[in-house]
Amino acid sequence: MITNTPKVSIALMILIPAAAMAHGPGGHPPDPNLHVDGSLEECEVHFAPELTQASFGRFVREFGSVSAFKLMAPPTTLGQWGVSIGIEYMAFGMDDKSDAWNDTFAHPDTTHELGSSQEFPKLKLRVGVSEKVDVGAFFTKHFNANYGWVGVDVKYRLLEQTDRMPISLALRGAYTKTLFVSDMDMHAGSFEVAAGRTFWGVLTPYLALGTDMVVARETSDTVDLHHETEVVPHAIAGLEVKYWHLAFGAEANLGTLTSYQVQVAGVF
Repeated sequence: MITNTPKVSIALMILIPAAAMAHGPGGHPPDPNLHVDGSLEECEVHFAPELTQASFGRFVREFGSVSAFKLMAPPTTLGQWGVSIGIEYMAFGMDDKSDAWNDTFAHPDTTHELGSSQEFPKLKLRVGVSEKVDVGAFFTKHFNANYGWVGVDVKYRLLEQTDRMPISLALRGAYTKTLFVSDMDMHAGSFEVAAGRTFWGVLTPYLALGTDMVVARETSDTVDLHHETEVVPHAIAGLEVKYWHLAFGAEANLGTLTSYQVQVAGVF
């Protein structure tokens, strides 16, 4: 045993650094090789030949549900012909090193990573078509890239807060279409039930539970994958503050990915 100790020590001295290098700095796996297209200005959705069915399913679940039309409003309604015009700012995080995101995006060069957090502005419009019903729409596009979204929703107020009713309660349905991506055809439907209470006529915190259903069909020339249908439950916590003709909102949406939204809107 004593005579073998130097050999064992030498072997360990060689193998331990090699193992550490194989897992990258700090012991983490090495970054995946980026799929490069020098003609691009920004990271874009382009499917790589390496994309598997399982990774496509995860991408549909994460990309589709995080981009679905968010509630971003309490269960109160605008009233007939009330109008809200706003700008929303959304942020979310994901594992861009996973195959689900690495094999679905192409990059301008080998150093231009997608990044583990994304941020998007959205233009939003909401109109009260009756005292109990609001309809809304949103649009956004990633500048210099090939993806964006458009969505519509309908909210129906079931209960209105009064002296005898402590909360407002509403049902909401929404539809979202992913735009400009040639490698897939993606649609998302959302449903929520939301409850909230207004304090002092100004401050309205609210909670909601709901589900996104995302359906995507691969239309790429590089892979041959089956369509995916993913059902993603989510929980929402939000707050709206109204002052004069302005409404300020903040919301957290917890699903397969967590997203955060803030909004400022003019209400007329």
